[in-house]
Amino acid sequence: MDLERFWDDLFSEEIRRVRRAWRALNAEERSAVRSFLMSVRTDETRIVAQRRAASIALRVIEDEMRYADLPLPEHALHFARALARQVGLQLKAALEPAEVTRKQDGTLLTQHDLRADATLRAAITAQYPNHAVLSEEGEHTWRGQEWCWVIDPIDGTTNFAWGMPVWGVLIALLYQGEPVMGVADFPMLGEQYSALRGAGAWLNGVPIHVTASCPEVPQPEHLFACCTRSLRHGLPHVRAKLRVPGSMAYDVALVARGACVGSFDLTVHVWDVAAVWPLLIEAGGVLSTNPPIPLFPIEEGVDYGERVFSVLAACSPAMHNWFADQLNASPLQTALPQLALA
Repeated sequence: MDLERFWDDLFSEEIRRVRRAWRALNAEERSAVRSFLMSVRTDETRIVAQRRAASIALRVIEDEMRYADLPLPEHALHFARALARQVGLQLKAALEPAEVTRKQDGTLLTQHDLRADATLRAAITAQYPNHAVLSEEGEHTWRGQEWCWVIDPIDGTTNFAWGMPVWGVLIALLYQGEPVMGVADFPMLGEQYSALRGAGAWLNGVPIHVTASCPEVPQPEHLFACCTRSLRHGLPHVRAKLRVPGSMAYDVALVARGACVGSFDLTVHVWDVAAVWPLLIEAGGVLSTNPPIPLFPIEEGVDYGERVFSVLAACSPAMHNWFADQLNASPLQTALPQLALA
């Protein structure tokens, strides 16, 4: 082992590098390193930067340990990838024009959303009859089942209805209310993102990571993805160039693959983000919700059709904190309370 690189990675404050260092250790080494980091975190004789880096490393390590022995249902990732691809290609090939109606919250709905939702729910129920299924167009309330699928048949319905190519089929699997697997298929772009907690994040089967040179603050040449709602409510100057793809899941996917250093979406439901939540975490990024109550684990008996969050994504803890400070000082605060790391 290259010890110099190991210690550089462990204290880098970059989730991807800390994870790489940790996964290179055996069980005995892990115990010793974890004890050492705990002592650094509480040692007031050390400089603040060392204690902060140790705290970040411990947070990553605790997350790694939590998902080390995940009892994932057999073939679940393969099943979700194939199902998302199948439904995405069916939507791509749809000959009928989208007949658009508006739901009570003002968002658009087409007959294709309903058909795709029915196809997804039927396939999941047939394969995993004891699992729950939450969906944008179906059941909104979790009843406490150990395993729960969360689906969005078309994320980016407005784009889909008007012929914009950025829309996708989202499938997530939750264990005890936490998203542990996600697939986001964007058929018009030929891009399928997937992730499994403790195993990695992929684009079309190839591992992806947040940008390898994520600084503490954005630079003018960087990209930041956002939604039109946040622009209307006064998104602050974030230094980076703004991009508005029109799909919340694709915003986060852009951060996960290293194209954007951050993203912000003002009005998000659980089915918009569940599939890409593990994607960004496994790619080495950070997400937070607003209101600052935890989005995950989801709560038993809550109608998630009525619960709305904002989501901030970033390529590193430092970048997240910079964006959060900017957002908290912006006119967006007239609508929502402060962002908090979740």
